[in-house]
Amino acid sequence: MRRPVVTVGVPVWNGERYLAEALTALRDQDLADVQVVVSDNGSTDDTLEIARSFAATDDRFTVLHSDTNRGVTWNFNRVLAAAQAPLFMWNAADDVVRPGHLAQCRAALDRHPEATIAFSRVVLIGADGERLGERDDVDLDFLGVGPPERLHRFFVRQAYQVIGYGGVIRTEVLRSMGGHPDFYGGDMALAVRMALRAPWVQVPEQLYWARNHEEQTNKLQAADPVRQTRAYRSHRREIAFPQWYLNHRLLTEAATAPLGVRDRARAVRVVLRDWTVENWRFFPYDVKRNVQRVARGAGRRA
Repeated sequence: MRRPVVTVGVPVWNGERYLAEALTALRDQDLADVQVVVSDNGSTDDTLEIARSFAATDDRFTVLHSDTNRGVTWNFNRVLAAAQAPLFMWNAADDVVRPGHLAQCRAALDRHPEATIAFSRVVLIGADGERLGERDDVDLDFLGVGPPERLHRFFVRQAYQVIGYGGVIRTEVLRSMGGHPDFYGGDMALAVRMALRAPWVQVPEQLYWARNHEEQTNKLQAADPVRQTRAYRSHRREIAFPQWYLNHRLLTEAATAPLGVRDRARAVRVVLRDWTVENWRFFPYDVKRNVQRVARGAGRRA
C-alpha cells in the first residue's frame, strides 16, 4: 500500500449493529489511498470479528484491539496516533460517509491551504437509516470571517460534526492541538480551540449521514453524571458535574486563545451568549442528577 492521503479512525465499542455499513461506505470511497484504523475498545459483541473481516480482504484496513474498555478519549486518540496520512477523520461506527466525501474534503483543503478542517453538509438519519432531517448548514462560511465570528457560527449553526465525526483535519495540526481532550464534551472544546486559530472550509454537498438512535453511548450514560464523566477520564468521586466542567473548559479556551485582547474578550462573550446562556438548563440538570444519584446510593445502604 502506498502512503495514504487520508486516515480514517473508527473508534468503536459494541458497535456490531452498524459497523459493517460504516466500514463498507469507507471501503467504497472513490479516494483509493485511504487508511482505515478500527479500534475496538473491549467490545463484548461481534465488533472485533466484523472489523477483522474487512482487514482480511482489504489491506487498507487495520484493526486494533483492547481487552478492556479504556474510555472514549483513549480510543479516539489511539486511532489518531496510528494515522499515517497527512489528513485525518474520525468516523463514528454508526455514521455513514456518502460517495465522494473524502475526495471532496481533501480537494477543498488543497484549494484552501489556510484552512485546517474541511467538512461536508450533514443528513440526520435514524436507527434504520430513515431520514430524520438535516443540519442548518447551508452556505456555512468559515473562511471570510475572523476568529470570534467563526466561533459564533460554530455554536449558532450547530456545526458539531466538524470535529468528532466527518470533518477531515490536517493530521499534524490536530496532533499539535493535543488530540481529543479527556473529558465529556471534549470535542466541543477542541472545536473552539481550532476555530479560534484557523479557518475551516465547507463542501456544499450533503455527504455525511449522522445516525441518531437510542443505543448511542452518550444517551446510555445521560442519566448518571458520574458514569458520563468516567466514560472519558478516571473519576473516583461519587458526584460529577460534566456540563459545568465543559462550560468552564469552553470559556478557558476562549480566554487563552493566541489572539489580541479584544478578540479574546469577544470570544469569551460568544461562549457566554451562544453556549452558557443557550444551554443554561444543563447546569441545574447536573445538580438534579447528582441529587438523584446520592439518593439512590442512600436508599441502597438503608
